[in-house]
Amino acid sequence: MKMKSSEKKQVLLEIKQKTNNCLNSRKHANDLIDIISKVQDDEESIVLASIRSVHKLFSHYLEVSEMCMEQTASEELSKEDKYKLWLRDRYKDAVESLIEMLLHLNTSVQELALSVLMKLVTQESKHPLMGKDVKGPFPLNLFKNMLKTLLSSEVNNEALLNRFQEYYEFDDIRYYTMKHVLSECQQKPKQDIAEIWLGNVFAILENLLVPSVSKDQDLKKFLCQKSVENHKITSVVEHRRLYSCSWVEFLKFKLTATLYRKVLVIIHEKVMPNIASPLVLSDFLIESYDIGGAISLLALSGLFELIQKHNLHYPDFYEKLYVLFEPTIFHVKYKARFFYLADLFLSSTHLPSYLVAAFAKRLARISLVAPPSGLLVSVPFIFNLIIRHPNCKSLIHRPDMEMDFDDDPYDHLEKDPAKCKATESCLWELKTLQHHYHPDIIKLSKKIYDGDIPDMVLDLSDKFELSANDLFEKECSKKLKTTAVTFEPPKGLLGTKDDKIGLCWTL
Repeated sequence: MKMKSSEKKQVLLEIKQKTNNCLNSRKHANDLIDIISKVQDDEESIVLASIRSVHKLFSHYLEVSEMCMEQTASEELSKEDKYKLWLRDRYKDAVESLIEMLLHLNTSVQELALSVLMKLVTQESKHPLMGKDVKGPFPLNLFKNMLKTLLSSEVNNEALLNRFQEYYEFDDIRYYTMKHVLSECQQKPKQDIAEIWLGNVFAILENLLVPSVSKDQDLKKFLCQKSVENHKITSVVEHRRLYSCSWVEFLKFKLTATLYRKVLVIIHEKVMPNIASPLVLSDFLIESYDIGGAISLLALSGLFELIQKHNLHYPDFYEKLYVLFEPTIFHVKYKARFFYLADLFLSSTHLPSYLVAAFAKRLARISLVAPPSGLLVSVPFIFNLIIRHPNCKSLIHRPDMEMDFDDDPYDHLEKDPAKCKATESCLWELKTLQHHYHPDIIKLSKKIYDGDIPDMVLDLSDKFELSANDLFEKECSKKLKTTAVTFEPPKGLLGTKDDKIGLCWTL
């Protein structure tokens, strides 16, 4: 039942009054129980007010060492120690309630609970519960319990974890976060894992970055200043090791198709520059490249990076790339990324002519069923291949060869570019495209057979992102001239040459 406005105001006033009473006198300490219980109220405003009160009270208690106890072997406890134990139990209850609020349906409640928990982490590190002389002051139990809830298997916390990423700038928080994620990934079974949990782990990993400093430099930016007592936290090498191990363990899980794509999108630009040894990703990227479809397209950039910069030996790279040239590439979401990378991979002038000819022929063949937006990329792409490799001009300098689909020696079903017989064929497909309905495609196709191929490669960057909507808007934005509706000026109403109406009517 929804609370009335007057009742709500009364409860908020009570929370405020009880908070002040607890701060002013120990006699009202039992009011803590009521304040903590309101954290799980149904009304959002009451929950928010209770969370703020909990933060205010326990920040004060930590600061004045109200809950601080020295370890003692004595069985007898003084009244002061009993009070402190009771207060610490209430602190434990409050923390548990705040952690539960991380899974609240309301975003404001989640974010406030997260903010208060992180402030308590800071306060508890400055004022340890077990005394100033206790080693390892970072409140690891509090932090682990909070992270364990954020990595829920039942609630998608991606939005809240994106809010949590602002704390990754602190070296100690980043260190303990990676350490916990690695531990969780190692303990979980690699099969039949909850999709929600995997999504939450990925939400943490995708925003983690290792500081770009030399190995000899120590990290010094900490949320909890005393955590520098752990020397591993200050080591860039240790941070990079944890980051690498966390990703390697995460990639061992069976990822969903959506999550698989998300990983491959960021692995080249975000993960590989921060990982200790990028070659540990080679098995994952090779397996992804062999899957086919959109997954293979996304694995291209990472795999090529390993080949080019880290000396990965993968002799089948171009054979697998050749197979990816299918009619579906003109319709996938990652079309622009694929053609950009393919243009980069085939830009080397040291590639054998038979290989380049095979790519040019295969691209010309699938262009027969491509949409106009795809043809405006594929035809100039073939231009660039021929410009970079003059030996491939034999594909267009065969005017005596009259070919069609049936008598073409090129085998479009052959997956090996060395055996497809592309060098024995010609680009008759571009001759066919001269009869396309789009005028720009007609002009491009005619350039090859008219010998009007430019000397320099064409810039395709503005064509990779072309879509059918872009072409339609371009045509609509043109200023059309007045179009004639008749080719002969009329002489009167019924005065044209072929007008038969004049035989039946006179004016």
